[in-house]
Amino acid sequence: MIQFLDTQSHVRPLDGHVDQPPNVKMADYLFFNGRAVTELKTLEIDPKEKIFSLAKPAMDSEDFPLIYGKYDLEAAIKTMPGGEAIMSKIFANATRMVEGVCRQARDQIKSTKDHLKLDPETPGILLVLNETVESIPVSQLVDRFSYWLEGGSAKQLSRFSQIDFVVLIQTTYRVKAQQGQMVPAFIIYNECNAHRHHLVEKDIHAFLESWARSQGHHYETTGNVQGLKFEADVPTPPPPQTRQEYVEHHYRLNRYLQKLTDEELIQHGCKVIDQVTSIVLIGAPRISEATEMLYMAHFTELLEECRLRSFDLKRVTSRMRAQR
Repeated sequence: MIQFLDTQSHVRPLDGHVDQPPNVKMADYLFFNGRAVTELKTLEIDPKEKIFSLAKPAMDSEDFPLIYGKYDLEAAIKTMPGGEAIMSKIFANATRMVEGVCRQARDQIKSTKDHLKLDPETPGILLVLNETVESIPVSQLVDRFSYWLEGGSAKQLSRFSQIDFVVLIQTTYRVKAQQGQMVPAFIIYNECNAHRHHLVEKDIHAFLESWARSQGHHYETTGNVQGLKFEADVPTPPPPQTRQEYVEHHYRLNRYLQKLTDEELIQHGCKVIDQVTSIVLIGAPRISEATEMLYMAHFTELLEECRLRSFDLKRVTSRMRAQR
């Protein structure tokens, strides 16, 4: 991003490039030929360990779902009673750095306006790059920036009035699109300063489009953020090596259980586990090796579907015990 900004004729670097007293905190840039003060921040510390620490009481409870394999912690906790509230509290505590980022940018933007004697109505932009934080869903980061621009729990709208826009560029997640994947960038508006939005709003879109093109990406805009689907930007997994990996890989290509309701999946799971159990029961009728392999494949597919939808396998085993 810094290399890209160096190529932009409308961008003027400030911090370390202009005379300033030691006690003056300068923002990083003037954008759009002096029409906006911009502070560039990067999110550098992933609060993954903090999230797991906060989630441990929920994970240790009897209500936590039984899932085999790698699972989505947020989706798993949300299956629990009160899971939505639990995750909201966890993410709120884990994203306290957002308030600090906003507070620093606010002070730097205001100090810059004062020192350079700019018009107080000059818009302020907080440009945030997230190339590190993977444990916080992008939607949660957007919500937290919006929350603080709205003044936090006190709804003190003027608290961050120096920040007119937060521009969040997220590279740890991708937008699922019909053609390939797209890097999401969000423009978060401070409604406290709605009267200033028109001053640079079009310029911000032009800036993001220019940046996207420089990275070899397509550029599209939408106001329907709720309709977007995100996925983690992870490397392509290696080809399957074991029979289990082979079965899981081919199941993900054809998730025939995905269309089942939870109740239908429970019924199917009872049948599959009964089949697998029959293989290991002492004195049970012998079946062919091919049938054994088929039963094990069905069991692997059941576990994979439960993992993908964060489905509690205890709901299946509890049903089986109740039926005996």
